[in-house]
Amino acid sequence: MVQIQIGSEEYTVNVKKIPYLEAFLRFQQHAGQDTAQLPTHDKIPFFDVINHAMEHGFRHFFRRMPTDLSDYHTLCETLEFLAVDVLEEQKITDVMSDMRRGKTEYDPEDGREVSGGRSVARDSAFRLLYLFMLGEFESDVRDQNAAYNAALFVVSHCGIFKWKTRKMVREAFEERFSITEKQRQSLDKWPIEARYSASSDDDETTEDEDYNFYDSDFSF
Repeated sequence: MVQIQIGSEEYTVNVKKIPYLEAFLRFQQHAGQDTAQLPTHDKIPFFDVINHAMEHGFRHFFRRMPTDLSDYHTLCETLEFLAVDVLEEQKITDVMSDMRRGKTEYDPEDGREVSGGRSVARDSAFRLLYLFMLGEFESDVRDQNAAYNAALFVVSHCGIFKWKTRKMVREAFEERFSITEKQRQSLDKWPIEARYSASSDDDETTEDEDYNFYDSDFSF
């Protein structure tokens, strides 16, 4: 953990998670900078959000970012510049597998429902958005079906993914791929809207909080 000034703000940063800053500090040390001085870097877009998410999980991007797709372009490009390993070599099938871990499963042995790993699922939803923004697909036409299924999973599971997540994932999918009318109709079955006022945003809930919203598993 290193104290560093980014723009006009001071942060405590785990530079192992942000390789660019680790290299930046190493360069300054080799250049003979006075170690008693606070390392300083020019302003980095959304660095306060990035630094928080590096420590608490990618799901916090959705909680703290504006709901504007252009801002997410800037965010993802900044993460790439900082050499943050968002995908960790995961493909869309891997991301989909992790998102499904957020589902509540039925345990037949004791006859009760067991809550899934929502934190993992919500972190993976951001990886999906990052894939749509900057990921490489072998064929946009061939891979569109897998991308659509993943986007639909997020949009239709409002008990796992809150409204900001569903909104931004859908917008990123529609921007990256040429959506068909049939796909649009299926996505439109799951309207996205804030259920609470901005002062009590449902994306600010605790990790274990759940809602008894109806979820869909069609097409899977």
